[in-house]
Amino acid sequence: MGPKRRGYGQPSPMSRRNVLVVAPFVPAPPDFGGALRVFHLLKQLARTDDVSLVVPATHAEREQLDVLGEFCDVTFVPAAWTPRQPATTRKRLAQAASVAGGAAYLARSVRMPTMQAVIDRLFLTRQFDLVQFEFSQMASFRLPRPTPTVIDIHNAEFAFLQRVAATSPSSLKRAFNTLEYRKVRRLERRLWSQATLCVTTSDIDAALVSALVTTPVHVVPNGVDASAFRRLDPPPERPTIVFTGTLRHAPNADGIRWYLRHVHPRVLAQAPDARLAIVGADPPPDIRAAASPNIQVAGYVEDIRPWLHDARAAIVPLHAGGGTRLKILEAFAAGVPVVSTNIGAEGLEVIDGSDILLADEPEAFAAAVVRVLRDTACSQRLATRAEALVQERYDWSHVATALRAAHARALEQFAHARNDERGMHA
Repeated sequence: MGPKRRGYGQPSPMSRRNVLVVAPFVPAPPDFGGALRVFHLLKQLARTDDVSLVVPATHAEREQLDVLGEFCDVTFVPAAWTPRQPATTRKRLAQAASVAGGAAYLARSVRMPTMQAVIDRLFLTRQFDLVQFEFSQMASFRLPRPTPTVIDIHNAEFAFLQRVAATSPSSLKRAFNTLEYRKVRRLERRLWSQATLCVTTSDIDAALVSALVTTPVHVVPNGVDASAFRRLDPPPERPTIVFTGTLRHAPNADGIRWYLRHVHPRVLAQAPDARLAIVGADPPPDIRAAASPNIQVAGYVEDIRPWLHDARAAIVPLHAGGGTRLKILEAFAAGVPVVSTNIGAEGLEVIDGSDILLADEPEAFAAAVVRVLRDTACSQRLATRAEALVQERYDWSHVATALRAAHARALEQFAHARNDERGMHA
């Protein structure tokens, strides 16, 4: 695709950096957590820098490249499968092969010689000031010449796998995730140690990274387009509860199962008119089967905002996961009070009882949901404070400032390291 239009942002061309971003999937449409982060950071970064993006793309995904081409130069690598797609037999076989082999599945998933060739070719024709890898495994690709590198970690995968292994009801999944956790920990430690700088979404993940490597770590939180989500009409009268999240993501599916089994019956006992909307792509058969007159399993929707605006409460009943939950920030921006587990809200600068209600046990979680549905004053207070929080801290424009600071730090770190290296050989 052709180069992006100069003038997308205000800074003069003289101050613009050439940044290469390497991602594991096409971040458009921005309809799940990782895609949201990559899409909005690319768009914000393109205001001040010349951004090139390299991604694998299936045939169906290529139609989205024009959207990205409005603000960055996109090069795609043909692929049969990307993480945007549901798991395939090919993916399952690769996971099985990783059990027998020494490499983590995460490492096997980026063995794409054609993508390495594309990166090599780009370096022949362009001088990149910095390369940003989206997700740790993408840093497995080598660069043809020394260049400052930033890994946008998204979440510390080894910690996520460790948590999933500890909570999985399946002995087979526990065994696989325990083995994968050990392999991924070694892989991430190696990749993070080779980077100029690592970016995490929270102080919690920053501490996990710093415990393994000495590479500098910079926090760039997740964000939301606060103005796009703002609710203009008053909350609806009907007590509707909404859950949003891609249901092929195991923590989301397991979380809503826990809520349906242990929490929702308690909510209905106190609020029998409550309605639940489960919104997210690829719901498993057992979750689809939960549909009833008062439980709607919507599946994939193109725009999550009408579902949030129709809700009196948003729930985040997660017991595993990593990084930070964009679904909470979206609900905050939409003026919808949130009830979450502590793990669900992990990494966000929230205060229980002020801008969110936190509960981990079924009885307490149900009581918090009913409180939001029935106590109008509490609901309004939570919504007002949460909206203020996202506008002050988590709007993508603020997040982009943190990313630019991370890039400046990486460039300085790289320059110092090169000077030290020259001094040693002088």
